Amino acid sequence: MKKFSLIVMIIVITFSISFAQKKPLTAEDMYKIREVYDPQVSPDGQWIAYTVAVASIEKNSHNSDIWLIPVNGGTPRQITASPESDHSPRWSPDSKQIAFISDRNGESNVYLININGGEAKQVTFSDFSLGGPVWSKDGKYILCTSRVLPEGKTDIENWTEEELPECEARTTDHLLFRQWDRWLGDKRNHLFLVDMSNGEVQDVTPGDYDNPPVTLSTNHDYDISPDGKEIAFTRNIDKLMTMSTNHEIFIKNLETNEETKITTNPAYDSQPYYSPDGKYIAYVSMQKPGYESDRRCLTIYNRGTKEIKRITESLDRSSAAMVWALDSKRIYFYGRVEGRSPIYEVDLAGNVKQIVNDGYNINLTITPDGKKLVFNRGYNHMPYEVFTLDLANNETKQLTNTNEEFLAEYDLPKLEEFWFEGADGDKVQGFILRPPGFDASKKYPAVLTIHGGPQNMWADRFMTDWWTFQLVSSPGYVGVFINPRGSAGYGSKFREQVSREYGNRTFTDLMKGMDYVIANYDFVDSDKLAAIGGSFGGYSVNWINGHTDRFKCIVSHASLFNLTSFWGATEELFYASWDLGDSPWEDKELFEKWSPHNYVQNFKTPTLVTHGLNDYRVPYGESLQLFTALQMRGIPSRLVSIPGEGHVITGIQNNIRWWKEMHCWLATYLN
Repeated sequence: MKKFSLIVMIIVITFSISFAQKKPLTAEDMYKIREVYDPQVSPDGQWIAYTVAVASIEKNSHNSDIWLIPVNGGTPRQITASPESDHSPRWSPDSKQIAFISDRNGESNVYLININGGEAKQVTFSDFSLGGPVWSKDGKYILCTSRVLPEGKTDIENWTEEELPECEARTTDHLLFRQWDRWLGDKRNHLFLVDMSNGEVQDVTPGDYDNPPVTLSTNHDYDISPDGKEIAFTRNIDKLMTMSTNHEIFIKNLETNEETKITTNPAYDSQPYYSPDGKYIAYVSMQKPGYESDRRCLTIYNRGTKEIKRITESLDRSSAAMVWALDSKRIYFYGRVEGRSPIYEVDLAGNVKQIVNDGYNINLTITPDGKKLVFNRGYNHMPYEVFTLDLANNETKQLTNTNEEFLAEYDLPKLEEFWFEGADGDKVQGFILRPPGFDASKKYPAVLTIHGGPQNMWADRFMTDWWTFQLVSSPGYVGVFINPRGSAGYGSKFREQVSREYGNRTFTDLMKGMDYVIANYDFVDSDKLAAIGGSFGGYSVNWINGHTDRFKCIVSHASLFNLTSFWGATEELFYASWDLGDSPWEDKELFEKWSPHNYVQNFKTPTLVTHGLNDYRVPYGESLQLFTALQMRGIPSRLVSIPGEGHVITGIQNNIRWWKEMHCWLATYLN
């Protein structure tokens, strides 16, 4: 008995030491994560190819390679080892080769590798980068996309290049000429057909249109029919692209070159998927023109009868990417719902059934026998890995453990869900994240973190490219993440109650959420609160600054400060016009009422202001105005400007510095 007790004691002590040795995450540590994405099942159903990206802080870049793992599980095997990026694996019909995109020789081109070994062979030698490959079922062609100057179009930006070689002037004569963080100029997205027998590349969507559009793009805006004779793709033909969400689905006969527009909806239609039997094209549609965050409904186009039918009409949630069942009678899809990304099944009659509601599931595909779904799943405490779902019994299985060593090294607490009564008495969801090494007897500062969008959603997933939850709490804070009015995943009414009243119900939801946290979690120090946010979250902390002084400090990233100047300088005006008002001269009262700059006289809270200089969504001038106002008011403030970065700080070293600035600011006022 004594021996048994000793063994138990040793086990307990060993476990305790192991747990205690786990470390809080730092910004540098985050780049030890190996990102797993884009699983693709071989046509013979034996293998899954996927991409693993590895970061280098020293090189300030990522490198990615292609890996294989058996569908039923087993030992993963790396099949490319280039020092540059290899990604987007796509299987040959005979399952013996994988095509992928690589920039190992400069521009991104199509390469081919045998899964049993050997060197990769370069298939295309294009002087413009190719991406997004889709391989035809007969193996003859791969459909790719690239951004090129349309045939016959003069490059008006560089017309003085010979006489003024050092001149960097940019010109445009139309809207939309920039988007997110890139300058568009006169180039267009075109689709190219790669002949796999000789590597020849043919532009199959010539002309002065973007195919697919640069706005509201997804990773599946075009497809090839099962017989290889037709392609479907997304195009927007409206003249003023900056005001339009009217994406249309076109089809093109590759034998006759005849193009046909198959949609008539004045709102968004995109993401075409041919059914395996070739009878249908499934796609995603919205109903409200100009509203980029409208509910996305799965829609079916019958290629024979030309009939169009919305099949997820009964589900008041948006659908994301989809995959057809092999019998062409059902579709599987996922979407953002209440902090998760469940998987659904819908038949052609419109009967919707949720089959998975665990974790955050993305990148959905299906095995050739139709028996398993393959996808990425992640949680706030676990980066994405490859999973399968057995459709016969709804059992999931984790295939990869790419970040096993990372998870063993760091203390990553799990996200905890709560619900409270928000504005108008409606139920609102939030999450808290306790700090590493949590001690229930202690009091901890709390950091309210507000998401962007506003039609976005905090969820139980691991994010490395925005507000990483674990980095909010790792210095010893309780992270508070509330999905206030306007958030996606809670139905159309909830989502739409933010438009044209930004500071109203959203502010009430956030403040009531903080009240709930303080009242129900006695380890939260109500005297040490901070609020941080980016984009619309930045707008929200600016609004908070003018309407309450309950927070000790604020971090405002890429934030909306003066709604009139924001409207005139942003790139996608359909978003601003729907959410804020038609224009500052048509809806002047709305712009003035909800603009944080009109409440500067109430600002009191010390504020860190951060912004990327290449941000075209919320231009840098917004943060300059905010910082100037704070300084003129004598409020402790600091401006962090990051050249070369856009709306989101994605550069590795820049992102680390960004987090260090935030951690220093929070420590100054909370510790």
